[in-house]
Amino acid sequence: AQPPPPPLPSLDSFLSPLAGRCFLRNEGYWNVELCHRRTVRQFHEEGGHTAVEYSLGNYRSTTEAAPKEDGSGTVGDLVVKHAFEGGTRCDETSGPRHTTVRYRCAPGKENQIESLKEDAVCSYTLVFITPLLCNHPWLIAAAGGAGGGKPGALAGPKGGAREFLSSLEGSCFYRVEGWWTYELCYGKALRQFHAENNVHTAEFVLGAYSSVTAHDPDIIEVDESTKDGGTYYVQHYIDGTKCDVTGEPRQVEVRFYCAADSLNLLASIKEKSTCKYIATFYTPAICNHPSFQVAADPARAIECFPARA
Repeated sequence: AQPPPPPLPSLDSFLSPLAGRCFLRNEGYWNVELCHRRTVRQFHEEGGHTAVEYSLGNYRSTTEAAPKEDGSGTVGDLVVKHAFEGGTRCDETSGPRHTTVRYRCAPGKENQIESLKEDAVCSYTLVFITPLLCNHPWLIAAAGGAGGGKPGALAGPKGGAREFLSSLEGSCFYRVEGWWTYELCYGKALRQFHAENNVHTAEFVLGAYSSVTAHDPDIIEVDESTKDGGTYYVQHYIDGTKCDVTGEPRQVEVRFYCAADSLNLLASIKEKSTCKYIATFYTPAICNHPSFQVAADPARAIECFPARA
């Protein structure tokens, strides 16, 4: 007989990369800070000092919602709730402030506080969005991956890798390496420049994302030179500034790696040959693409036999 399948990990376990981290959101006069599984507080600063501060609760317990038995539901149904109790005393209720933190899947987004609302006097709901929950088998199965499920019921972006990176559109990312600053504007161009007193004294376009490359099929590669064989998605940026040495336009290969517990980061730019470059970019946005899913080890039955005398 086949052994029963191992139980699925909890949704909350997928939030473990947030341990020890705090997140801030400015809402006008107030700042809100969530320290994962520790505290929630609301404060106002003046002149670099905290002028007013209220504790909205200390972590107390966790609850989470599982998929319905018929497999129906939406991404919003699969949430983790953390209860924070024992905050600063509320004058109106004469009791402590308390907060419910709702963690929900947000494919292609960065870990961040989305909103804080006061549902009742001194009773709050904080919504935290993260791509980490999107990698749970429930959502992968619902997207039509291993394990079956109803395609699309709880799926993130569909189609090619570019759809998974749509949250990067309209954004530019920077890296300073000594004299040079590098700027990657997703889907537009990557350039290299030096600035003095906010004036660019030297500038080269390393490549532009053209309509030709935009319609190329997805290129997913595996870097065999790394210990774990890192998977990355490739975009080619071409027709950069003419190279004095080769007489050809500069070009750059941009490699997008999954980094589920990281912010979007332009990590490095290397010149692999004269005026031809490789840029490395880490993002949680690509992690829910099927090519970046880590396959679970299959369960195996172990048979034991008595030792021979």
